[in-house]
Amino acid sequence: MIGKLLLTGVLGLAGLWFAAEPLLVAQARRHVQAETVAAQPGAGRLGLVMTGLVIPARQGQVELPALDLWLTPAAPTTIRLALPPEAMLQGAAGNRVVGMDRATGAVTLSPLGRVTQARAGFAALSLDGRPLAEEGGMTAERVSDDRLAGHPYQVQVALPRLHLPQVSSARGGLRLWLDRPLAATTQQPPAVLGVASEDFEVDAGAFALRLAGQLSKGGDGRTQGRVAIYSSDAAAMLEAAIEAGLMPPNVRLLARAMLNRIGQMEFDGGDAGLPPAPDGQVRIPLEMRDGRMYLGTIEIGAAPAWPVP
Repeated sequence: MIGKLLLTGVLGLAGLWFAAEPLLVAQARRHVQAETVAAQPGAGRLGLVMTGLVIPARQGQVELPALDLWLTPAAPTTIRLALPPEAMLQGAAGNRVVGMDRATGAVTLSPLGRVTQARAGFAALSLDGRPLAEEGGMTAERVSDDRLAGHPYQVQVALPRLHLPQVSSARGGLRLWLDRPLAATTQQPPAVLGVASEDFEVDAGAFALRLAGQLSKGGDGRTQGRVAIYSSDAAAMLEAAIEAGLMPPNVRLLARAMLNRIGQMEFDGGDAGLPPAPDGQVRIPLEMRDGRMYLGTIEIGAAPAWPVP
């Protein structure tokens, strides 16, 4: 609903700025669950200042003590956001407090209200007082790519300092195909139909890895496609993948027995543009097709269910 209201503001900028502002505030007071709703101060912004905001989520709700949204004459199709230091997540698992130090965002819309670019950044994130991430951010941009069905977006991730049990950093590009375009009036988040990458890197502390390849949701609901995992420590990476449920446990003995050969294994039918590993790393070739998973040309079990609804 908030996005729809700001879209009204975008359209209002094409007409009368000062006439659009009272309309925006009046509509927000009618349709947004908030303790207070006011116009942005000053003449250089069109937007809202809200306190005690409640946003319905897929399961539960998000409570924001305050939220600022605005447009400027210099960029009349870009909605800018200033987020509060904390947000409350209410769901089936109980209440969780998300800390957001200097968190900001921006969303650029097309004339039809679709998202063409989105950016988010923060100085730090925490959950229930425990650090999650230091300074980082993400961007998403609508692109053209017909390799998979859906609406493609290029996402760049920059999370150089994470405080997670098994991940200390994540960075690189991911191309996502969604079942519908991102829009200002979207009520529920779209589903991910596919993902591709060439340079997504994860540092797990004991080892580092890079992901390249393309995966998508098959007609049977299972994952299909090919992905090459370039790792500095194949044994540690394989063990972590098994522990995380990404590979079946019965592959553990096979992988250990073939560890020296895994780096030389090829995909069935050729490498499909996924190059060999650079010096000091090995390449682990995984393929999912027809509901089964393969390590190179060796079948190792069922392909995992597509993880995104």
